[in-house]
Amino acid sequence: MLPEDNILFKGIEHDDCHRMISCFNADIKKFKSGNRIMDYSDNPDKLGIILNGTAVMVRYDMNGVRSILESLEEQSIFGVYFTFTASQRSGIEIVAESDCEVMFVKRSEITKRCENACQCHSRVVENLLDLMSEKAISLNERIEVLSQRSIEDKLIICLSIIEEKTPKGKAPQIPFSTTALSDYLCVNRSALQREISRLKKAGILTISKRKFRLQHNQEHDI
Repeated sequence: MLPEDNILFKGIEHDDCHRMISCFNADIKKFKSGNRIMDYSDNPDKLGIILNGTAVMVRYDMNGVRSILESLEEQSIFGVYFTFTASQRSGIEIVAESDCEVMFVKRSEITKRCENACQCHSRVVENLLDLMSEKAISLNERIEVLSQRSIEDKLIICLSIIEEKTPKGKAPQIPFSTTALSDYLCVNRSALQREISRLKKAGILTISKRKFRLQHNQEHDI
């Protein structure tokens, strides 16, 4: 990935991107699938950007029960700054779902006053604020999913949101395994599998590997 393709440096020229990366003391690291990328409790000022690969944001409650808060793909950004929570009762981690390459930068490096008052630094701050707005939208979508009372409704709302975000001409794809999807929806895995099987038999849902299609003319359509 070229520096100017990085979502944080959108709208900034190639040479300026390299200068900003150096200015921010950015650190690029590689992680193997299943490795922990970051523990929020230890890194309150650190932001991460997925350059290659996929990861998940995972939360463990006081009883050790795991929930997946978010799927992170290439260009996704994460950090305490984007969680919209001040709770200390839950541990939040970023875990690599596939082999990953991640750029880390301190939020304080981005938001500090630039000695040169350069335009590109201001643009990075603007991009950061835009990313915060996008995270707020994503949070609202997750609330919409979890507020549904039945497994069926949670699943269909979740798939509909994925479908809406999929570019035209491409088949929508679930970013999780069945186990991870159950953690994301906060439901029992076996119960979710039964619901998926029922919806497939009813002709409401078609799944091939992780690619899916919803039949929106069904009475269960949202």
